[in-house]
Amino acid sequence: MVTEQVKAKDNKGMHPWVILLVMLVLAVIAGYLIPSGVYDRVITSDGRTAVDPDTFRFVTQNNLSLTNIMTAIPRGIKESIDVIIITFMIGGAFGVIKKTGMLRLGVASLVKTFENKKLAIIFVLSAVFVLITGFIGVPELALIYIPVLMPLLFALGFDSMVTVAISLTATAAGFSAAWSAPATVGLGHLLADLPLYSGMGFRIITAIVLMLISCVYIAIYSKKILKDPKASSVYEQDLVTQRELAAQETADAVVYPRVRLAGLLAILLFIGLIFGVILLSWSFSEMSGYFILLGVIPGIVAGMTLNEVLDSFVAGLIEMIVGAFVIGIARSIAVVLTDAMVMDTIIMYLARFVVALPSQIASVGILTVTTLFNAVIASGSGKAVIALPIMLPLADITSVTRQTTILAYQLGDGITNILWPASGYFMAALAIGNISYKKWMKWALPLIITWLIVAAVIVVIASYINYGPF
Repeated sequence: MVTEQVKAKDNKGMHPWVILLVMLVLAVIAGYLIPSGVYDRVITSDGRTAVDPDTFRFVTQNNLSLTNIMTAIPRGIKESIDVIIITFMIGGAFGVIKKTGMLRLGVASLVKTFENKKLAIIFVLSAVFVLITGFIGVPELALIYIPVLMPLLFALGFDSMVTVAISLTATAAGFSAAWSAPATVGLGHLLADLPLYSGMGFRIITAIVLMLISCVYIAIYSKKILKDPKASSVYEQDLVTQRELAAQETADAVVYPRVRLAGLLAILLFIGLIFGVILLSWSFSEMSGYFILLGVIPGIVAGMTLNEVLDSFVAGLIEMIVGAFVIGIARSIAVVLTDAMVMDTIIMYLARFVVALPSQIASVGILTVTTLFNAVIASGSGKAVIALPIMLPLADITSVTRQTTILAYQLGDGITNILWPASGYFMAALAIGNISYKKWMKWALPLIITWLIVAAVIVVIASYINYGPF
């Protein structure tokens, strides 16, 4: 379905690959215009590589050769292979789940439940997604929420923009103020020498505030399109998508005999995924393997033959091809800037901006720096290793608590994951949801700006109350 959706979108807006290729060209130009510079890297006592903030120097070396430019996309795909693989596995698992008929039964049940209170489903779904992401810190799960939600929300009278918006904003809100996400909060606390996952209460309140703002924003838009479907910003392309979904539903008309038992098992397995990430510190590799089980086991329990399970898994995997490779192409932007040895130069200049600010709003400077740096490095943990060793000493100088610094970093990182094209999973989500980047920006930019303003207020409050420990 994704391939057909992208073909339909070509007539409506710019293909996500085109946007990313333009950004790649701009990155190459920036690589030749920005002076190369480096910080020394040091190995910490627990084996991590971190930046030494006092060692920046300009260098004449620049590895941005023609060969490196030519191979940037393959290397970007290689460097983001873990995320690409889990994207494929999510698609495969969803392909099996969809084939069993459990999705169709679930949609019918939820439509009946929310038929007379349609706007409530925005708040319910958002709360669930924020809760999940706040615990495990994997916003890439938005890639599975979109195809799961689309039939349900279409049946209730919503459009694909609402589907994508709920999935992206809820995961972004949960990720931006995550309370126990290992790759962002956990790593940030280790770098800052803070008690692991400390300050959780303030972050939970922050996540709720962000979620409520996005829910109200989506509900206002939804109320308009429920009254007049043609007011939808994606009305015409949704007609195409709805025809494709109807054709698929006809093709997958079989409901397997033990589908309800399989559905319950699938829910339990998903809960198991959450515990695996939190308690066992699963990475993308473990989660990818688990998604295979999450698809195959419910399929067999539902009564599918092994051949049917594997055929469905492959069909779901194929639907994710465009989205998966978008992630790799997005990563190539950072690859080019790293080759040009300008990444450290960029963070050095941004750090100088923080130092120049009055101490009362230095935390807003950290938020701003992270927001801007996210345009070139979307990886939360990758950005943390480069930026936080520089930002933390600056925060100490400006009397900003380290807990506030980590919060400002989280907010700057998470909110703009649904703004900058360098965020691979975000661009993949748009491709899967059949939303062009231009239409998303037109629809979502007021919300993102509101979020950033609110985030600035929150980090100022955190600074004022000496949000800690230390």
